[in-house]
Amino acid sequence: MEFLIFALIIFFLSMLFSMIGLGGAIVYVPVFYWSGFDLLSAIPMGLLLNTVTSASAAVTYLRKKLVELRVAIPFLAVSMIAAPVGAYCAHLVPIHMLLGIFSIIMALVGIGMLKPENGISIGGHAFSFPLIMASGFVVGFLGGLLGIGGGSLIMPLLLYFGYAVKRSAATSGLIVLFTSLAGLIGHLGPWQPDMQLVTYITIAAFLGAQVGSYLMHTRMQPQTLRKMVGVVLCIMALRMAAGLFGILSDGNI
Repeated sequence: MEFLIFALIIFFLSMLFSMIGLGGAIVYVPVFYWSGFDLLSAIPMGLLLNTVTSASAAVTYLRKKLVELRVAIPFLAVSMIAAPVGAYCAHLVPIHMLLGIFSIIMALVGIGMLKPENGISIGGHAFSFPLIMASGFVVGFLGGLLGIGGGSLIMPLLLYFGYAVKRSAATSGLIVLFTSLAGLIGHLGPWQPDMQLVTYITIAAFLGAQVGSYLMHTRMQPQTLRKMVGVVLCIMALRMAAGLFGILSDGNI
């Protein structure tokens, strides 16, 4: 029964986050952490689900030609190199510091999602190859370090470049697929998963992403989804910050 509850939660999270190209690990990781998993087990589980969610959604987005490949290819190439480096560093950084960074990123991304779109356009879009490469490295490193896949950072960046919400979500989703996979590989060594649980949540993530990507393309208003996710991320950032405060107060660092 517990596995089915996890699967149901993951299905709806995957459906929601696949609509806006975030993958969902920024929420998957806290959910598993709060459920009793240690952070270094929650991170690879989040990255696994991110990989499955993004792969499932990417099939739809590529078929509909929503992916901006000139941005996605150089971005994911650099971020895949940086992600395993971040995953290695995760075992060197204190847990409370990881939680602190995680909560700050969630809050910043959540606030950014609540703001009106403000894309900057230069010749259609603010495309800069050096900026794409630098951003890819930073996103890949943080994704591997924190197990967030990077979608929560890529999506706002693409909106800044001036791309429409749906195109940004589709492009972000493809990048997240590869950054999550690279980060997951970096965490595989010490991870000892419950394979029955992994099977349930993997199937749920795949099916949820199929539904979410279809709804995003045909039915949903992305602006509404951005605001919904922004609210969720801000609430979760406060919840995680409160948990971190409790850890520090108890001296368990």
